[in-house]
Amino acid sequence: MTVIDSATLNWEALVQETKRHLQALLRCDTTNPPGNEALAVAYIREQLVAEGIEPRLIEPAPGRVSVWARLPGSGIARSLLLVSHTDVVPVERDQWHADPFGGEERDGFIYGRGAVDMKGMLAMELTLFLHFARQAHATGQRLDRDLLLLSVADEEVGAKYGMSWIVENEPGLVDAEYALNEGGGMGVDFGKQRVYLCEMAQKGSIHITLRAKGAPGHASIPHADSAIARLARAITRITSAPLPMHVLPTSRRLIELLAATQTQPRRSLLLQVMNPLLSERVLVLLPDQDTANALRAMLHSTASPTLLQAGTALNVIPGEATAQLDCRIVPGETVKTLTAALRKRIRDPKVVVEADSFSPGYEMQITPLFTAIQHAIAAQEPGALVAPYLFPAVSDSRFLAPRGVTAYGFVPHRPEPGVPPVQSLAHGHDERVSIANLEFGLKVLHSVIEEMSKTRSGRA
Repeated sequence: MTVIDSATLNWEALVQETKRHLQALLRCDTTNPPGNEALAVAYIREQLVAEGIEPRLIEPAPGRVSVWARLPGSGIARSLLLVSHTDVVPVERDQWHADPFGGEERDGFIYGRGAVDMKGMLAMELTLFLHFARQAHATGQRLDRDLLLLSVADEEVGAKYGMSWIVENEPGLVDAEYALNEGGGMGVDFGKQRVYLCEMAQKGSIHITLRAKGAPGHASIPHADSAIARLARAITRITSAPLPMHVLPTSRRLIELLAATQTQPRRSLLLQVMNPLLSERVLVLLPDQDTANALRAMLHSTASPTLLQAGTALNVIPGEATAQLDCRIVPGETVKTLTAALRKRIRDPKVVVEADSFSPGYEMQITPLFTAIQHAIAAQEPGALVAPYLFPAVSDSRFLAPRGVTAYGFVPHRPEPGVPPVQSLAHGHDERVSIANLEFGLKVLHSVIEEMSKTRSGRA
């Protein structure tokens, strides 16, 4: 591979190209449901074909289209996969100060649903994919890896028509050694230290139904055997304290790295968040409770009540009440261990715990991809650190991990004064990304792709 000095690249042109792609993609209303990802895919295909690249379109159902393209490498090393999704969550238009599907540029920001989650990353990946294709055409030199571009449908609603379908029916499209996806990359300030979080582990998910039984009756004559009261007690017992602690290597590395940046006694105190006997006492002392909540979620499986149902008439005490729990489990935990923990916490045989929709979590190892990310961040922001991170939610990487793909979540995003954290902008009102962060992300991702496209394979 011939390496072109990144300092000589026309970054202004690349940023403008990324901005153009992003605005065009934001103007495609791909709200899921129903999805209509074909709108965005048509634009992506047009850009690829214009550069002589004929992509592969995957359409399991009408309008539910994913797009895949390959930039052939020399074959010295296995492929690097750039992942994104084109669907977005719904909006409450009356809460926005810009057209959520207008791609409006204002005060240095591009506004629109999906600017953060995740058409911004898609726009950067598309720009860089086309850039490396042009570079290969101009120099006649190939990357040492195939570079794969995959933008899928239906990520926001279960992936039935997207990544799940692809790995089952077209697994060759995700045959890669490494992948870059969403789930991390955001910079956070811990004291005076800037840390970029690289998602290397991901929680699994289980849907739990609590079904409380009681005696029905007339509402005018209350009694002690109320299904609703029984359910309320069960929910209180589940949510009153964290579930048992599970310290993964990824979580340990992050906490130890954060602690090492602090002076005593804060350093020693922070390490105690991994001590089951002292963890909660330490977490409540942290000045930033958002950080405390994130650390707590990394160290414990969680069970969040989200849907409640009971009764059909105001004057009738129902004989049954149910609650739906959205449970996120640390890698290694199972349906059996979680339900046992919930039953032990509830302590009521008349509350039945039922589980379904189990998806296991996973944990990746430190590899050359992590090293490349470290180098890229160091070049753009000297002094900043990169830390392993357990993503408490799920992404399409959960379909790649079981197939042996080392998939990291890393969408580079630098914190900006007066701007909400990127985590709250995703799915939020007035979702937006700054042009400055598009440039930052482009430079970081370019460096990562370039380093990984030299002959490097295997574990670090």
